[in-house]
Amino acid sequence: MKKLFTILSIVLFVLSIIPLIGLTKWGNGIFVAVLEISLFLPLCFGFIGFVFALFGVKGKTRLSLILLHIFGVCLNLFLIFIAVYGFQQP
Repeated sequence: MKKLFTILSIVLFVLSIIPLIGLTKWGNGIFVAVLEISLFLPLCFGFIGFVFALFGVKGKTRLSLILLHIFGVCLNLFLIFIAVYGFQQP
């Protein structure tokens, strides 16, 4: 069961980082597709993946997944903050 949680955590980390990869030239379609669903979808994937990482395989794998999810969630929160408040017109 712990291996399943670890695998789900890895998959959700990749899904939460895909919009950030989409900021490159070749990934613009991926970025638009994810944001058409919801602006907060990568953030939700990050939180759910973090919970799965807490219950995953112990050791360096768990620690690295938790740190990666924390980094991804912080980065997504920063980008959402910029998108919501930074692009308002005066």
